Amino acid sequence: MTTAMKRICKYFAASAVALMAAPLFQGCALDEPFAERGEGSLTLSTEIRSDVVRTRAISADRLASLSEKCVVYIENDKGIVRKYKNLNTIPTDIRLRIGNYVAEAWTGDSVSASFDSKFYRGYQKFEMKEGNNSLTLKCNIANVITSVAPESLAIGLTDLKVTFSHSRASLDFTSDNIADAKGYFMMPNADKNLSYKITGTQADGSPYEKNGVIENVERAHEYQMVISKDDRPITEGGAMIRIKIVDIPVIEEEVEIFTAPLIRGVDFDIADQVVSMERNFKDTRVYMRGYFGMSSVIANFSENFAGFTSGQNILSADAASALAAKGMKVDVRKAMDAAPSLEGGQVEVDEVYVTFTKAFLDALPESDREYTVTFEATDGRHQTTVGKFRIANSEGAVEHLAPVGTVEAPDPVSQPMAVLATKATLTGKIFDQAAATNYGIEYRVAGTSDWTRVAGTATRGTRAAVIPFTVTLTGLTPATTYEYRSYCDGYDEAEVMTFTTESPFAIPGASFEDWTTYRAKTMFGTKTVVCAAPVAAIPDELNKDASGNKVKVDGVAPEWWDSGNEGAATANMTLTNGSTDMFHSGSKSARLASNKTMGVLAAGNIFFGMYHYTDGTNGVLRLGRPYNGTHPDKLTVWANYRPGKVDVLKNTSLGLESGQNDHGQIYVAITDEVIQIRTNPDNQKLFDVNDPHVLAYGQVTWTDGFGPDGALEKLEIPIEYKDNAKTTKATHLIIVCCASKFGDYFSGSSKSVLYLDDFELVYE
Repeated sequence: MTTAMKRICKYFAASAVALMAAPLFQGCALDEPFAERGEGSLTLSTEIRSDVVRTRAISADRLASLSEKCVVYIENDKGIVRKYKNLNTIPTDIRLRIGNYVAEAWTGDSVSASFDSKFYRGYQKFEMKEGNNSLTLKCNIANVITSVAPESLAIGLTDLKVTFSHSRASLDFTSDNIADAKGYFMMPNADKNLSYKITGTQADGSPYEKNGVIENVERAHEYQMVISKDDRPITEGGAMIRIKIVDIPVIEEEVEIFTAPLIRGVDFDIADQVVSMERNFKDTRVYMRGYFGMSSVIANFSENFAGFTSGQNILSADAASALAAKGMKVDVRKAMDAAPSLEGGQVEVDEVYVTFTKAFLDALPESDREYTVTFEATDGRHQTTVGKFRIANSEGAVEHLAPVGTVEAPDPVSQPMAVLATKATLTGKIFDQAAATNYGIEYRVAGTSDWTRVAGTATRGTRAAVIPFTVTLTGLTPATTYEYRSYCDGYDEAEVMTFTTESPFAIPGASFEDWTTYRAKTMFGTKTVVCAAPVAAIPDELNKDASGNKVKVDGVAPEWWDSGNEGAATANMTLTNGSTDMFHSGSKSARLASNKTMGVLAAGNIFFGMYHYTDGTNGVLRLGRPYNGTHPDKLTVWANYRPGKVDVLKNTSLGLESGQNDHGQIYVAITDEVIQIRTNPDNQKLFDVNDPHVLAYGQVTWTDGFGPDGALEKLEIPIEYKDNAKTTKATHLIIVCCASKFGDYFSGSSKSVLYLDDFELVYE
């Protein structure tokens, strides 16, 4: 059996807990013809299974959470064509053009290192064909796993600690958890190795320390450290320990994916006509394949076939014999395929070859209509696939496609930047470049009568080659529906399609007119916290939900803007507040003033997101608020910045020096999820513009003052989009403003002040 005939899905069954997050691609009988040749239907149902061999069951709540977090991508050689977040949002019927695709799924928690947060991934290549398609995608653990063998506790080291780490995180194994803990690491792209460090106290009271590296670690592998006594003579002080790393590959299995019956041409695309007007055909074969046996193959002949009876099962001996006498040979080959997922490990497969001999094809009378033979193949599980073999032996029967095809509507999921607020990029296809004269795309506002034409060009290709051409429409009106279609001189008007331009996003609270307070619990008691939010009926106490999001106790939605005020309240400081000192509109602006207490710098800041909680004296933030996924060109704001002289310097590698100007900063980012920030040096995680969830970014950093004394000045920050923005839908907007850029490192000036007013996203 050839690779192209197989549908293999590999999964890894972990010895601890594994998950099968399986979007189950189920086939069904074709109820009605497809609207367009060359298209198939993918019907998805959702299944998340926990009955993987050698694992313990996953709770129903955990399965529901994994289902909600699951992201499914379908892509081909041109990029992502479908993306779904939350398995429950996957439509029941997906139309895809025939061709080769890859299905991928992710779920769980993509955490750098954890003892309990796991990440799961599935990957499967599949071929889409006309009709209905079946594919099972299974996900399993995608972490690099670490553990320490329990017998390591018996080596005589007290206070034994084993630390595994990579460039972003580490995990400690001690006597409290070695017996049963497993560490789950997500490896950064640049990291290939895991480091380890062993520390403890030897029997003579001397310290023991050993460092090493586990090279070229692989996901779905468990690296178990075994520490034992070394009975060899001691050659260096106290070296009585032997360290062994056991690589435990997680069991790898191949699970056969049992598709609905397959129908394809041998050495030709069954979707295309087989053409010869000189009676010079060759033997042509149609191949069919059915799992669990092929129960029937019904052949139906077009009316221009003379002497052929439709509706017969050509697998029957009588029907096959009658066809063979006319030059149409039916050959059935039985095989057994390995199927590790099934008890017994084997499944019956029928392979059917129908050969249309050269003599048979050459002898067909000339017809101005194509000859068709439609096959309905049904397997032992009663799944049916329909395929059509088409023959043309005259000019009148040859299918002549228009040289320029209909332009498809851009998919907002797989092509989120194809249609923007003021421009759209549309792609058409040229099927016959020689015949395509004066072609392109024409468009108009929906409901109007006049079309505007934009010519297309293609500079390479040959007759019958499919050549893409792209047209960019500019000067469009935001939030407007347009009609468009392809055109080509000498051919009928193409199908009219529509798209709607993006609606600009107005930043809530952008003018900072509304300020209020709430009461928050800190390590030094309940404190009053100032926040940029409407004053409307907000109670004193502000709680947090199960996800850590701030929620007013009466159900009022949380504010869009937040700051470090809740953390600073621990020291009875307010860093950010409304001010009437200077403003652009209304009567207030936001005043961000850095400060210090007991030699610790607290940077004045405000950001589009949420102050999550206080970790000791450090803040944990959730940057980003949901927005409409649009693609602005720049962020504008009215600002005034006056840096103080650096008087707190906890990190000397930042380029700051005591007594020089502090640095102020504003940055904007567009992402596909919330970004968590932690300022605690022990588990610090700062904003990284190279994070794969960051789709676009822009920033300004001041090393001197900005704006005239006592007044605000307009600032423009261009937003640059990364390559992943072309295929990933934006979901969150981040804006971060800080009077002391290096406040995360507790370095800067306690005298720096930044005023802000009237943020706006600009669409050009």
